[in-house]
Amino acid sequence: MCENYPRSMDNDVKEKARILVADDVEAVTTLLVTALEIAGYEVEVATDGEKAFELGNSGEFDLAIIDQLMPGLLGIEILKGWRREGLDMPVIMLSGVEDDDIVVGSLESGAIDFVHKPFRLPELMARVKKHLS
Repeated sequence: MCENYPRSMDNDVKEKARILVADDVEAVTTLLVTALEIAGYEVEVATDGEKAFELGNSGEFDLAIIDQLMPGLLGIEILKGWRREGLDMPVIMLSGVEDDDIVVGSLESGAIDFVHKPFRLPELMARVKKHLS
């Protein structure tokens, strides 16, 4: 299922990067958690917007991957809230909705990247690695 991306991080990395995955679709979170853990990252999952916001506010994550359409809070609301709190964690926004306003709004609100669903796993993994380097 996840064979087209690097199996591990560089050997000289002393500490695992922590990634927050926020999506309410179990198939997506399962795929991302599996791929990210195999690549050597620590992963925590939030399945609703409030939990994602709370976890992200802890300051314990190096990167977040957030779905735009989450129960409770939209991805862009989570992102804007973090930025208001002064949290500058890199955020990759995901969305299955093809809407330029969502893409532009996310990037203008501080997302470092935007990936449309369905995504190609090797591409998303490359983006994660790039934004953590």
